[in-house]
Amino acid sequence: MTEPWFDEQNYSEDYHPAPIYRCIQAELQWDAQAKISEVCSQLSHLEQRVLELVEEEVDIHQRLTRLLDLFYTEWLFTGTNQDTPDHLLNSLCFLLQMRSGSATSLGILLVHLLETASIQGNVCLSQGEVMVHVGMSDEEGYMIDPTNGQQTWYIIPENAEEEDSEPLELVMDEEVFKLFLAQQKWAFIGAEKFGHALCCVDMLMDLLGNDPYERRDRGYLLNQLDCPKMAKEDLQFFVDECPDDPTIELIQMQIAELSDYNNILH
Repeated sequence: MTEPWFDEQNYSEDYHPAPIYRCIQAELQWDAQAKISEVCSQLSHLEQRVLELVEEEVDIHQRLTRLLDLFYTEWLFTGTNQDTPDHLLNSLCFLLQMRSGSATSLGILLVHLLETASIQGNVCLSQGEVMVHVGMSDEEGYMIDPTNGQQTWYIIPENAEEEDSEPLELVMDEEVFKLFLAQQKWAFIGAEKFGHALCCVDMLMDLLGNDPYERRDRGYLLNQLDCPKMAKEDLQFFVDECPDDPTIELIQMQIAELSDYNNILH
């Protein structure tokens, strides 16, 4: 079973697929063999079991506890310390097939199932780490480590000052898809899969427009893929747009090397 947005004939501009389906579908851009239909069928099975749980459990706290038990104990989703490449652990297709993933992929899946269970959950960034936030009210809720399901209950005191609270950045809707693409971009670069990383940059630029930092990254990747002329154009764009960036001298050195290379060719 696949979401109807996968069928272009059923697509409309008013339809906005859940972030997890956008992440799954995006994997076809760098993996033509991705088993999208099989993965979506697996996800549909999980969704159906969660919907049954909603019927069984009215209390929201108990429903959350039972959902986490399903996720980590029965279905055995987990983070991993094994020698698995980050780009696989970030993959929703890999996660749904192998039940092992990164904090990002696990967080995206868990939040999707929380929403299916009518529980308010969001991917969030806390001190640079990907976590899952479940708000029970404006003042209280849970922080969940998506790699192991460990929960922390919090209450914000009535007289708490905003600067006293721990910084928390909620990642919602399209921002989830951007986070996924950004994580995959850096994972592919780390694995020297530069063509795959370039696919991520292209999709990010479709969302962000002519973002200078994505142009910088595209320039780096194009240079790795032996496209020096286009690489130089992207890097020069970054220098022009972000002259105060701390990496500017390094980028200018790369531009000079590319200029020398182009001169030698001519």
